[in-house]
Amino acid sequence: MNYLAHLYFSAATPHAWAGSLMGDFVKGAVPEDWPQELKLHLYLHRKLDRFTADDPIFAQSRMRLDPRFRYARGILVDVFYDHFLARNWSRYSDQPLEFFSRDVYRGLLQCFELLPAALQQQLPRMIEYDWLTSYQYPDVVLRVLQRLQQRLKNRFPLTDAFSDLERWGDDLEADFFRFMPVAANEMNKWREQAAVD
Repeated sequence: MNYLAHLYFSAATPHAWAGSLMGDFVKGAVPEDWPQELKLHLYLHRKLDRFTADDPIFAQSRMRLDPRFRYARGILVDVFYDHFLARNWSRYSDQPLEFFSRDVYRGLLQCFELLPAALQQQLPRMIEYDWLTSYQYPDVVLRVLQRLQQRLKNRFPLTDAFSDLERWGDDLEADFFRFMPVAANEMNKWREQAAVD
């Protein structure tokens, strides 16, 4: 899943938000001296990534996309699901997305020193361009695909996948609506078990 979904499944605290985003930047062992809530949510990030990789609904979404995108289809579905979450945020939260995003940005700034260097560099742009709220707009999705294509050194023409979003958008969004309660149930169970352990 992409940034917004990871933050949605997280607890609403600065350390939780930081850990939820750090999963894309921190690989391997997690330092023992990090705050417990941050570590828990970094593990939650990894759990959600593993869950989506194996989930049949998510797999169905991948299969809707052009096979020429190969393994990048999973990356594309991550982006598209964040788009659907932003666009339908009021179905999943009583707090408006603009307020949620503002709170997340403030929380991340509060624990800025704990963030990996790459995330520290990214955070000012995230705030300036309000990445979380702007995911609801199709033109922003296209810009995200452009950035991803550059990051992958143009191995895949990811911007071409925007036409797949336009073509299969209703079906992909229906997949997303089916996926969310299943993922929420799994993440809640994992958090409850982690609290016991």
